[in-house]
Amino acid sequence: MVARTVDLRSDTVIKPTESMRTAMANAEVDDNVLGKDPTALRLEKEMAKIMGKEADLFVPSGTMGNLISVLVHYDIRGSEVNLGDNSHIHIYQNGGIATIGGVHPRTVKNNEDGTMDIDSIEAAVRDTKGELVYPSTRLICLENTHANCGGRCLPVEYVDSVGELAEKHGIKLHIDGA
Repeated sequence: MVARTVDLRSDTVIKPTESMRTAMANAEVDDNVLGKDPTALRLEKEMAKIMGKEADLFVPSGTMGNLISVLVHYDIRGSEVNLGDNSHIHIYQNGGIATIGGVHPRTVKNNEDGTMDIDSIEAAVRDTKGELVYPSTRLICLENTHANCGGRCLPVEYVDSVGELAEKHGIKLHIDGA
């Protein structure tokens, strides 16, 4: 029998343990804005290594991380992102992609398990040939785990299918690691 519940719905509901608090209190710090915080620099270096990437960037919130991730995919303001109608980016992140980035959100209905029907995603993709009249789709966003749908993990096969759809249409895929 499980003696305690571990709630992983969001970084905002996770409570630090006493040892985590001690580590934070004792962490070596400096000015992260100037790129001198040794703890942040170690974290970035370690995450880049774990993820097999050249570099990593620490940001203080998931909202900022998603905003940056969405915006790096756009070179044309007014372009469109297809995302779940029950996703964090759409509901909880203050419309930042539209307000700050000039990115038009186009929602697709989320199923109870956090997925969106592949056919519905494809039907929502707007071709760049119509960009003089309507926004063209440049990105699809998934959320994994999907907090508003019970914290469910998306199946790898599903993510691969959405990735294939994005590739077919020449658009990018972002996965919000909620």
